[in-house]
Amino acid sequence: MKRTIILTAAIALVISSCSNRKPVADTNDYSGFMIDGLVKKQAESINQEIDFWQNRLEADTGSYVSMAELASYQLRLFKLTGDISSLRKSDSLLKRSSAKLNHTNPELLYSLSQNSVTQHQFIEAASYINEAEKAKGDLYTIRLLQFDAYMELGRFAEAWKSLESLKEKDAFDYLVRKAKWEDHKGNLDEAIVLMEQAFEKVKDKNKSLYCWTLSNLADMYGHAGRVKESYNSYLAVLRKDPANLYCLKGIAWIVYSNDHNTTEATRILNYILTQASMPDLKLMLAEIAEMEGNLAKKEQLLKEFTKTVSAPGYGDMYNKYLIAIYTEQTGELEKAHAIAEKELQNRFTPETCGWMAWVEYKMGNIEKATELVKGCVTGKTFEPEAQLHAAYIFAAAGQTTTAKTMLKECLESGYELGPVTVREIKEKIAML
Repeated sequence: MKRTIILTAAIALVISSCSNRKPVADTNDYSGFMIDGLVKKQAESINQEIDFWQNRLEADTGSYVSMAELASYQLRLFKLTGDISSLRKSDSLLKRSSAKLNHTNPELLYSLSQNSVTQHQFIEAASYINEAEKAKGDLYTIRLLQFDAYMELGRFAEAWKSLESLKEKDAFDYLVRKAKWEDHKGNLDEAIVLMEQAFEKVKDKNKSLYCWTLSNLADMYGHAGRVKESYNSYLAVLRKDPANLYCLKGIAWIVYSNDHNTTEATRILNYILTQASMPDLKLMLAEIAEMEGNLAKKEQLLKEFTKTVSAPGYGDMYNKYLIAIYTEQTGELEKAHAIAEKELQNRFTPETCGWMAWVEYKMGNIEKATELVKGCVTGKTFEPEAQLHAAYIFAAAGQTTTAKTMLKECLESGYELGPVTVREIKEKIAML
């Protein structure tokens, strides 16, 4: 069993139902990074660059160079603050810039592809890379970005073909993608080794890649149950980049899921929300509220999250979570079904098939849900959420032995799933 996080239920027996993990977090390690103004200071620096290039563009409204530069800084602002309008501006500027050159500039097409992945527009991402190849772009870069897009689309054979066509198999860009491939195949230990090799190549050379690679390694250590290593890696990134809110979020999950300290986890998450817009933190806070028995607070947080990410600017970026809320919390199954159908059209992957199977299960269509799980999910993804949903579906279909086995495997991913879900799994096993 490997990865991911889901949302769930209540209090009391939660702590005793979880594995006996030793607390690893110490507030003295990270509280010094929770300072008002760190993100704002970096944002001000980026905004100065935005103002400069905006003035250049206003002086020459046809300058594709100014558009492209402005787009890059808007993207940086989005990554720092989570302001969705900055991502949309970046995308719009890149499209305008590329159109000025009749979409023949490969560098602009690369950026458009990467922006599309960020926005979960995966078909468009692949299309931009195809255009870059027609425009005689660098084949090495094209194959890397093809891999990224094809993996998201569920076109795994094509993704592997693109990756294996690369000759520099000890290069950083190859190693991080090979790590993703191994993780996809369920080989998490091998994926970690590859990512560690990639980190060795950049740790003394590039601050940005240092932080990106080590924060990804921190996630992977957590998935593997190596929580202390995960924690130390997040701290190392924060020492390089004190405004790295992603790593503070990772520490908040450790404090909650491993250390069972809901008060401290809430403090960290609320601090992050004062610095940047990160809608998914409301889901973690909702789960914590449920664990503490505050169902009214949980409901309010879910409403806030749903309202935020349903705004047009977010597009399909949070569809997975909306499906979970509509199926498990509000019972708006038709809404969930419509979103799941849209996701299947956008990218046919084991995960999206699993989401649709879960909706069908919740609608009482057990036979259809079971067919989807057997045909598209089991053996094709190692995500704990997908495995957990499949187990419930098999149980409903009367396949008790299979369901019990899968649920016991899910317990191995208790850290990722969270203490409340662990309790629910144990209760479900006892009922079968």
